[in-house]
Amino acid sequence: MLRTYVIAPVRCLALAALALSGWPLLAVVFLGSHLGLPSPAFFVEQTRRAPVLARRLAGRWGGLEISPPYRPAPQPPARGADGWYRDGDDLFRSAFLPAYLMRLRWLVRDPATWRDLCWMAVNPVVGGVPALLPPALIAGGIALAWLRHPVLGAAAVLLGIAVGPAMVRCHARWSRVLLAPTRRSGPGGVAAALAPRLTAGARVCASVGSAAVAAVLAVAHVLTIVLTAMRLWPDTVLAARRFVSWRRARIGDWTGVRIASPYLDEPPMPAPDHDGSYRTGWGEFGTVHRSRESAVRARRWRWTVRDPASWRDLAWLSLEIPVAAVLFAIPAALIAGGLVVLCWLWVWIKALGLVGASIEWSPDDLLRAAVPALAGLPAPVVGLAAAALGVAVASPLLRCHARLSGLLLGPTKAALLARRVGALTSSRTQISDAQAAELRRIERDLHDGAQARWIAVGMTLGAVEELIGADPEAAKAMVARAKDVSVTALGELRELIRGIYPPVLADRGLADAVRTLALDAPLEAEVRVHLAGQVAAPIEAAVYFAVSELLTNVAKHAAASRAWVELRHEGGLLTATVTDDGRGGAAAGRGGGLHGIRRRLDGFDGVLSIASPPGGPTVATLEIPCALSSPRTSTFSEKGSPIS
Repeated sequence: MLRTYVIAPVRCLALAALALSGWPLLAVVFLGSHLGLPSPAFFVEQTRRAPVLARRLAGRWGGLEISPPYRPAPQPPARGADGWYRDGDDLFRSAFLPAYLMRLRWLVRDPATWRDLCWMAVNPVVGGVPALLPPALIAGGIALAWLRHPVLGAAAVLLGIAVGPAMVRCHARWSRVLLAPTRRSGPGGVAAALAPRLTAGARVCASVGSAAVAAVLAVAHVLTIVLTAMRLWPDTVLAARRFVSWRRARIGDWTGVRIASPYLDEPPMPAPDHDGSYRTGWGEFGTVHRSRESAVRARRWRWTVRDPASWRDLAWLSLEIPVAAVLFAIPAALIAGGLVVLCWLWVWIKALGLVGASIEWSPDDLLRAAVPALAGLPAPVVGLAAAALGVAVASPLLRCHARLSGLLLGPTKAALLARRVGALTSSRTQISDAQAAELRRIERDLHDGAQARWIAVGMTLGAVEELIGADPEAAKAMVARAKDVSVTALGELRELIRGIYPPVLADRGLADAVRTLALDAPLEAEVRVHLAGQVAAPIEAAVYFAVSELLTNVAKHAAASRAWVELRHEGGLLTATVTDDGRGGAAAGRGGGLHGIRRRLDGFDGVLSIASPPGGPTVATLEIPCALSSPRTSTFSEKGSPIS
């Protein structure tokens, strides 16, 4: 017991040192992620050492075990049969880059990573200051004893030793708030209610920093236009598009206001003429280039200059600073000034004063000079009130900024119409190709299967005619063989018909057909149906075959033990969701089953979205706009078993 009290101040000093290391580590992560260093994932992964050490110390010193909250690390990429490594639709000769991209996505998409970074940002104030209290009391007591105040010095030392274990346990409990695995169910309490508002406040402050980056990119645009006569402007445009696309995605994630990408598709690479030259442009206005690099730059220049979205991006970058100044400057100043200057700095100055440091300035002086009417209030009280005011208005201001940004960052009506026409043209071509391929398959299956067997039946019956008088027994055997062949041919015809349009769809409808698929699946599959009517036959067939392909993929590739299928129709949209508890990592590569599903849905203006993080679960969602007609009577229960 005595050893615990004696060693507790030393432990508090170690915890305070760990807390003070948080901000330098965050600075390293920020610099490593934004200054073009080769591996930002390396810096983010290395900073996990501090939270891991905090969890270990909470268990050893504070008696509070904190389980690791991290998702399982992704498996290294495997080489395909063609010798390439795949990451989505991209192919790589080496495993290094796909492995790095998989690990970066794993870190970024893991909520525990962001909770670790948040803990490192807040811990110097919330955890470091209380941890410094016992060592500060002991150091102050020794100083008082040195200044000939032995009674006060001894009291301070004893108080520091007495509160040491409590401060260690307090630090462990605080660390558990952010470093423990999150609970997915149950009441969230005050923390769950405050989390969205505090997050919105942090995003307002981050928006101010992103506005500064936008201003730098706007200046770069102007300089490349003026100084290089737009020769290097395409490179600047493409660099700015990465930032603008990232900002467009963040606006959608933060506010729910989704802004579609407005950019025109990049034109194909130029092909060489018979003399080895490359021609860009059309007719007599075209330009001949001797090298492929020159033709590529000319094509890229024409593509970026003629894309209206490039100029709209420039307008948004130029206006981002004044818009952010109007919307975000005051809330960010209230949040950052209230928490950092009036609260955190005030605490540190008072703490240094307790150990004998002489500091003439205080945040109270700043408050007195800035707002004399509030001079009588403590600076932390005013700081917390200011931060609360900034947090309160953060969410509405973020939504207002999102709507203003959508006016410039989203596609125009003409661009949407052109994209729609292009998508319809492409889907019509794909449907025609798919129909032609399906007809060829049916013709081949009939020719090689049922037709050949019926020809064999005819030849057998012809031989029976010759043998029936001379050898009746042999004729009977040949008739039996012909009967078996006809049964086989009939089975093949039924299989062929089932592949064209399954009879279960015509007899029972989409809901029972999907339940039949669940019964036939090689794993446990549960089906939930929320359909108030009947779907059109072509859409029924498309959804049926898509769900069949998804369940087949789950059984073959996901290493899953269970799957869930849900059919729902809301707001004129038919949604089919297939979820499994497998290992995740699914991607719709070109030529695979998921790509075939997307091609099938294109003909109905439908979409397929895949959410499959490493470690699972995988959620595949099909959405097709359609209307419902009168319902069929179901003969199945909700879990896929027939009603007796």
